[in-house]
Amino acid sequence: MFLSIGFPFHIFILNPEFIRTFESNKAETALIQSITTGMLRIAGTFCWKAVARYGPRMTGIAGSLLVTLGLVFSFFAQSIPHLIVTLGLVSGIGFSATFISAVTSVGEYFEGKSKLMALSFLTFGSGCGGISIPFLLHFLIEEFGWRGCLLVIGGLMANMTCFFAVCKPLSIGLQQTTKANRLKKVDSETKPTEQGFTKSLRSLVTNKVYIAHVVAMCFTQPIINSSLIFIIDFLTTKGFDSETAILMYLYLQIGSTLCGVVPGLCKKYIPHTSVLIIPACFTIIGSTATALLLHAETYTQYVVLLVCLGITLGVSVTTVSVTTMKILGPHDYLAGLGVLMTMIGISGSISGPVAGYFVDLTGSYTKPFYGMSACLGLAGGLFVLAAVLKRKSNNNQSDHVSDITVVEGDDNPTFSI
Repeated sequence: MFLSIGFPFHIFILNPEFIRTFESNKAETALIQSITTGMLRIAGTFCWKAVARYGPRMTGIAGSLLVTLGLVFSFFAQSIPHLIVTLGLVSGIGFSATFISAVTSVGEYFEGKSKLMALSFLTFGSGCGGISIPFLLHFLIEEFGWRGCLLVIGGLMANMTCFFAVCKPLSIGLQQTTKANRLKKVDSETKPTEQGFTKSLRSLVTNKVYIAHVVAMCFTQPIINSSLIFIIDFLTTKGFDSETAILMYLYLQIGSTLCGVVPGLCKKYIPHTSVLIIPACFTIIGSTATALLLHAETYTQYVVLLVCLGITLGVSVTTVSVTTMKILGPHDYLAGLGVLMTMIGISGSISGPVAGYFVDLTGSYTKPFYGMSACLGLAGGLFVLAAVLKRKSNNNQSDHVSDITVVEGDDNPTFSI
């Protein structure tokens, strides 16, 4: 998790080198990270199927090899499209496979509260990657250039092959030792599962709460991540040197990592708080912080606003699965989460280049940052709308249940509405 999440979301550290080498603009260079992180999410559906069929060990090893090959071939890049294919598509799919395999392999070994603790620790690993990887990339660029940096990172990623090789699977959907009759049984069980998945997709389209939630999430995580692509360059235009800018970005990542537990604390100490109101409140905080960044003057003001933006990102990431479960329930959860992650991936692939285009068009970060702030404000409003619709739906259900009375007969009870 340290490697497979820490690197893809911090490729923007390399953007100034790409601009100088290929004489490209910010929109083109932003497309590299946007495609990488977009594929990490979009390919999730296919990677889940691969894990179910071949197990997390084999899928993780294959993903590690894809990541390494993509980074090694990026060493020979002569254009931005070359990097989009090797780093964006090839490595992006590999990162998706390693991410899902890591979560699945750890989940197999734990149950109950210990499982939640293990997965929380796993998430903490990705946060540590977000804190450390930018400094590592900055150091490698100064020592070996961006090509040497990608080559060294490719070598580090190859170590994930060894990590997954020792992940002994406890249960795999299909194993080589499975007998022929077991294969037939699994095949016979696949059809109703697929039918259930299709039925879940149909129910998602008619769920107004879920639709509002999806649109809100598509305006939250991709917008924040697209702002982070340019945050180092933005800070340098405000007079900070590159090392200071990276240090300030570190504070943002610390806020994101540590405040991922905020939703859990809110539900523990304020139990009646809606899980949809929590991201709404923090998204509005992020919207305000993004707008105020343009007017900050002192080092302390920048750090405080960046930490607020990091908190918004951390809360958004943490509440994705919880809010989806609350809205859909366990029956439609997997289908709903898969659709949500795919939509976030698609919007993330678009938002970065669009933001870069407006930066190139206007020649400053003023209008793009105001636009990002407006999008986050809209997302906060949609979260509130989803919470209101959800409460209304719960009230209607409770009224319906209260209208049902049981009439006991001599033999069997009958129900009247």
